[in-house]
Amino acid sequence: MIYTELSSCCVRNHLKCRMSQPICMYFNTRNGCKNGDRCKFVHQKIDFLGRSKCRNYRGPGTCKYYDNCFFRHEESETDILATQLQNLVISDITNDERYAKEAVVVMDIFPKMTRDLVHDIIHPTDLFHMLQNISIRNTFSQKEKEMVDSLVSNGYNECDVDFIYKIVWQYLPKPRRGWQTFPENSDLSIGDDLQRIYLRSKLFYSRPRVEILGEEFTAWFKEFKDMAKRIDIFLQKQADETYLCKISNIESNKFDESYIETCIKKARNIEDMQVSSTCRRNETSINLYIGRSGRTCLDRITKGGSGVEMMNLIVTGKIKEKEVAEKFLKATSRENPFQTEIEDIQPNRIVLVMKVEGKAFQSKEQFYEEMLKFLINGLISEGENEFPNLVIDTVIIGFVDRITLENPPIPKELVKYAQRAEGYNLFLSISLNRKFELKFQDDEYLDIWDCTILNKKMVFADSKGLLIYDTTNDATNYIPLSEKPRYVTAIANDTIAVSSEWAWDIKIISLKTNHVSRTIKTSGCCYGISFYDNKLYAAFKNGSKVDVQVIDRESNNEYQKRNVVPIVSDSVRYITVNGDKLFYTAESILYCFDLNGKIQWQFSDDKYSCLLGVTSDGKGNAFVSCLNAHAILLVSGGGKKCREILNRSSALTFPRGIHFAKDDNLLLICNKTGKVSMVDAR
Repeated sequence: MIYTELSSCCVRNHLKCRMSQPICMYFNTRNGCKNGDRCKFVHQKIDFLGRSKCRNYRGPGTCKYYDNCFFRHEESETDILATQLQNLVISDITNDERYAKEAVVVMDIFPKMTRDLVHDIIHPTDLFHMLQNISIRNTFSQKEKEMVDSLVSNGYNECDVDFIYKIVWQYLPKPRRGWQTFPENSDLSIGDDLQRIYLRSKLFYSRPRVEILGEEFTAWFKEFKDMAKRIDIFLQKQADETYLCKISNIESNKFDESYIETCIKKARNIEDMQVSSTCRRNETSINLYIGRSGRTCLDRITKGGSGVEMMNLIVTGKIKEKEVAEKFLKATSRENPFQTEIEDIQPNRIVLVMKVEGKAFQSKEQFYEEMLKFLINGLISEGENEFPNLVIDTVIIGFVDRITLENPPIPKELVKYAQRAEGYNLFLSISLNRKFELKFQDDEYLDIWDCTILNKKMVFADSKGLLIYDTTNDATNYIPLSEKPRYVTAIANDTIAVSSEWAWDIKIISLKTNHVSRTIKTSGCCYGISFYDNKLYAAFKNGSKVDVQVIDRESNNEYQKRNVVPIVSDSVRYITVNGDKLFYTAESILYCFDLNGKIQWQFSDDKYSCLLGVTSDGKGNAFVSCLNAHAILLVSGGGKKCREILNRSSALTFPRGIHFAKDDNLLLICNKTGKVSMVDAR
């Protein structure tokens, strides 16, 4: 009996100990706990090491969530051993194999990447019709004409990187540093990455020798994989189809001798480098190579062609890059037949753009003679040579002359193409900055609907008034209102507008006085409101009719009703206006209109049946809160692309209000009970 009582007591104590802080077993999974705040177990975040291993992860690029995956990306002992063996293989590979691996990426992966990216921006049939101008077609080679003719029947499958780059550049966002310069590591737009693909391909094909050092090989493949990751996310590639996975496999897999030989032969044949001339002076040898594309340019020059020929001059060897670059630039004058500009400077390598007048030379021999003089003056110092027995390789290849269409796309079309490219590299970094819970002074129940940010203050619309949280001193203020406020938007540094679904008006409130400064009458029950470009936009419903009223704020802070923007649905909740686009949610649909009331696109998905708060980055992309999925969605690509940037695995439940502060790249999210998330979105 005593034993039974003791044992029962132990069991009770043990259960009490276990149940004192039980952790929900579903909370830390990707789909989260379906009970949300009603769950009786503790929703406690498990640290990285405490998480389960990702079942999809088999190495870089194998999990479609990449670094945003909630589960632990960790290799098993077998995987670690295999990776170590692969690293030994990578460190032990020969020059020939390194060259072959880069050749596969440049000849196979790069063209596929380029075709996929461009197809997502401009349809090949549209491009085909744009290229039917006779004067444009006459500039194409026979091979390029065949590529154009194949656009309708075979899409971009027959097009190479040079041709796509030559034609499509004017439909893409301009690279940050222009179309003739290598992008820096921080340049990450779609134009920058297409520029990388083109210039890296050109540099690879222009190598005079099959010689790639291990450090250069590692650096190039890192750049390839970083670029592939951005492209995979933009194209929404499945885990087993990612370019990152393919490039990682190329880097680590062992190539057999016959395959290496085939890759080298195929790559070398593209430019078919030939030594045209050599010279030696002051213990320095200069080799001048001319590629296939360079020889084509030279033929046009010596045949008395009109106009200016563009070529690339690539110098590699032990050189003082900046000093040599200055010499080349100083040598550029009207009398000099070679007009040069610096395209890129890297350790032991300079890339120049060279312009040559079409009638400057009568023969190839004359061209070689003048070119060697030009190279000697720029590369060989008159004093003592610091690098005895130095060999410098110089390569001349053709420069892809980008074509500007005689009938270029009209501004409206350019906007359309730009919008398709905007989603590229869109908010790759989403990280939780801070989480906190709003508290009312009497610990009363909160019913938060909307939020906004202005002048270091966060304003939340509660069913009984406005809750103002000051981020500078962590203080909270409350402004009671008689009508139930639902929607809020910032007007100025200390002024906000508030609307309620039960009232036919909008209240303008000063945060300095905490009082209503004026009331604007509307033509129906007022729903979502948004302030943009000195105009207040208010969605209202009168009977079954739903429209958006535009109200001008004049210089004397008076408000005048202007036009009405009609919308297509019979219901509306939240709206936002930014970047000349009006977004609004209606049940399970997100709509995007222009400011004249013309629909641009709409988004819906069966998984997301209750869309509420909406905010925009000003570039045509929208963040939307989804109540039923407990998620924040990023909708881009004209409504065709959607991804969850936050969900239950981030401890997010029942989100409602959402606001994006563009200047700070800060996303503010609130739920019904006052739980607030601040997210860095870059």
